[in-house]
Amino acid sequence: MRHKLLPFFLSFFIFHASCVSFVSAQPLTLEQCLDRARQNNRELCNAALDIQSANEQKKEVFTYYFPRISANVMAFQFFDELVNASGNLPQEYASIAKLLSPTTNSTHFEISEFNRAYALSATLVQPLYFGGQIINGNKLAKVQQDVMKLKLQMTESELLQKVTECYWQLACVRYNLNTIEAAEEMLERVQSQVNTFMEAGVTTRNSQLRVHLRQQELSSLRLKLENTDHILLLLLAQLIGIAPEDANENFDIVVEDRPVEEPIEMKESPLTYSPEHRVELQLAHKAVKAQALEIKMERGKYLPHLGIGVGVYNSGLGGFSKEFRNYICPYLNNGFVFGTLSIPISDWWGGSHAIKRQKIKLKQVQNIRDDARELLQIDIERAWSNLQEAYKQTLIAQASCEEAAENLRITSDQYKMSTCTLTELLDAETLDRKAQNDLSQAKANYQIALANYRRKII
Repeated sequence: MRHKLLPFFLSFFIFHASCVSFVSAQPLTLEQCLDRARQNNRELCNAALDIQSANEQKKEVFTYYFPRISANVMAFQFFDELVNASGNLPQEYASIAKLLSPTTNSTHFEISEFNRAYALSATLVQPLYFGGQIINGNKLAKVQQDVMKLKLQMTESELLQKVTECYWQLACVRYNLNTIEAAEEMLERVQSQVNTFMEAGVTTRNSQLRVHLRQQELSSLRLKLENTDHILLLLLAQLIGIAPEDANENFDIVVEDRPVEEPIEMKESPLTYSPEHRVELQLAHKAVKAQALEIKMERGKYLPHLGIGVGVYNSGLGGFSKEFRNYICPYLNNGFVFGTLSIPISDWWGGSHAIKRQKIKLKQVQNIRDDARELLQIDIERAWSNLQEAYKQTLIAQASCEEAAENLRITSDQYKMSTCTLTELLDAETLDRKAQNDLSQAKANYQIALANYRRKII
C-alpha cells in the first residue's frame, strides 16, 4: 500500500511546486504591487516595529505608579583583627555582670577576632506625589504612541506613492521600447525600398548608409532603455519586498494602458479640502501637545515630592567570645515605616529659566504647526494644478501623436511614389517616434499626478 501511494505523493508535490513557481513568475498589476508593498516593505515593517516599541514604553512608564522595592546586602571581613583584648572586668562592671547573669562566677572577658559583620535591608516606597511627573509622563508616552501610528500612516502613503511612480516610469519605458520596435520595423521596410531603388539606379549608396545610421541610433536607444528597464524593475521589486536575485528571474509587471479621463476631483477647487486630515498636520498637533506636557514635566521637577514606605533590616556582628555575648546581642532585627518629603528649594533659581525655555519651544512648535497648515493647503493646490497640467499635456500629446502618425503615413506613401526625399521620411519617423514617447510620458505623468493628488485629499 505504501509503495502504491508513493507515486501519487511525488506527482502531487511536483505539481504543487510547479504551480508555486508559475504563480511567483506571473506578472503583477499595479494594485498587486501596492498590496505586496504593504505586506513586505522593510521600511513599513520598521514603522510597525516603532509602534511596538512605543507600546512597550507606555507600559514601562505606567509601572511608575507602582511601589518601588529595593533590597540591600552588605558584609565585610577584615584581614586583621579589629579588636583583640582580654582581661578582668572592672569592679563596677563585674557587679553589674553578676546581676545580669547570676550563674556566672567569672569576671574575665575576651574580645577577639572581631573582624566580620553583615547587614540586610529591604524597603518599599509608594510615590504619592511627584510634581505630576508620573501622570504627565504617562500622557507623554501616549502622545508618542499616537505619533508612531501617524508616522506609520505617513510611511505607508509615501511608500505607495513611490511604488506608483516607479511602476508608471517602468510602464513608460516599456511603451518607448514598443515605439522603437515599431520604428525598427518601419526602417526595415525603408531599407528594402532603398535597396530596390539602388538596383533601379534611382538613388545612391548614401541613402542606404543614412538608413543604416538611423538603425544604429535606434539600437543605441534600445540599449539605454533596456538598462533603464532593468534598474527600474529592480527598484520596484525592492520596494515591494522581492530580493534582486529573485527579481531577475521571477518578477515582472503587467503594463496597463489606463484611459486618461478628467477626474471628478478636478471639478472642485482644492481650497474646499481642509488640510486637517493630513498626517503631517496631525503630527504637528501632536508636537504641540507633547511640548505642553514637557513644560509640565519640567515644572514638576521643582515641586515637592512625597512618598511613604516600609522597611525591614537584619544585621549581625561576628568574632565575639561566648562570655562577651552574654552582655551584648550581636544580632539585630527590626522594621520601620517612614515618609519622605523632598522640596528642591535651591533648584527653583535655575528651574524658572528652564521652564521659560520650554515655553519658548512651545511657541516655536506652534509656529511650525501654523506654517505646516498653510503649506499643506498650498501643497494641495500645487497637486491639483499639476494634475490639471498633466491632463492637458496628455490631450496635447495625443493630438500631436495623431498628427505625427498621419504625417508619417503620408510621407511614407510619397516616398514609395518617389515624390519626397529620404530625409523627409526619416524626419517624419523621428517626429512620430518623439510624439509617441511624449504621449507615453504624458500618460505616466498623469497617472502619477492623479495618485499624488488623491493621496493628499483623502
